[in-house]
Amino acid sequence: MGITQLYGLEDFILGEITVLEGDTTLLSDPSQNAIAAVYSADEYGVIDENVNCFKVGDTVTLRYVEKWVNVDMDTGEELSAEETDARWARGEMNYVPQAKVYEEKEYTVCARISIPSALTYRYSTLGASELAMGAELFKQDTGTSSVMAYAFNTGEASNAAMEDFLKEYTKSVQPTCDYESKQSKTAEFEGFRNMFLTMGGTLAGIIGLVGVLNFINAVLTGILARKRELAMLQSVSMTGKQMNTMIVYEGLYYTMLSAALSLVLSAALEPLVGSLCSAFWFFTYRSTVLPVLTVIPLFLILGILIPLLVYRSVNRRTIVERLREAEG
Repeated sequence: MGITQLYGLEDFILGEITVLEGDTTLLSDPSQNAIAAVYSADEYGVIDENVNCFKVGDTVTLRYVEKWVNVDMDTGEELSAEETDARWARGEMNYVPQAKVYEEKEYTVCARISIPSALTYRYSTLGASELAMGAELFKQDTGTSSVMAYAFNTGEASNAAMEDFLKEYTKSVQPTCDYESKQSKTAEFEGFRNMFLTMGGTLAGIIGLVGVLNFINAVLTGILARKRELAMLQSVSMTGKQMNTMIVYEGLYYTMLSAALSLVLSAALEPLVGSLCSAFWFFTYRSTVLPVLTVIPLFLILGILIPLLVYRSVNRRTIVERLREAEG
């Protein structure tokens, strides 16, 4: 005996499900007492064969309970509502629910099916088997005609009009109801994607800024630490053009070394990034060095301009002043 989640499926939904085995046409005929075992699939469409124990041809007995009572686990004595409330208040959970008034009916499993996620309950009870029957048999045997969910398709031309209607209907007419549509799911996904774009763009911008500041600091520190050396080179007839060329080459060496290191790290970290992306079934990782190659020209320009600007600020003093300052 176990818990069962039961679906009552209209013909429209029966046309949307995936039939794994058997004949689902029997579900449309209430006289057949046919039922289908529901097997769930993951995001990749892979069926989990272990979620349901029923196979085609099995006989299933469902118990429709009209009245439940709580029974003491030790004595088997039926508890009154007052006694149950008193035990609950004291934290004594030594009782279990038991069916008192019920009706049992037998069904034959005619098919194994998989219901698309958009048409399911969106929840599952631990240890429960999922079964489905035709809508007419469901209403007849369960005694309920309440509809839990409506599903329908609209053409591209009427999508916008239906979206407006559902939005107004769930806001003004039936505020306790909610709806999902292609547009709402697209907007939800775009918001999710933009979150990653914003976070990734911000992180890349911060890392890029830190890298530029680090580069400026390295060039500035190198030139300031070698003021006396540079002044001595100029004092022994090294021209300003030669000095600028040497400073620019040093900046370009820094830049090209950083670019080469970035390419190596990108290749080394590619498996890790790919595994992180695989956590979301709708992400596809594509290896590319285009971003690195795109920023290399920018950093080459910085590798030329920053050393020149830093050296120009240091070179404002005369050679004698810089030699004396360095000695002091």
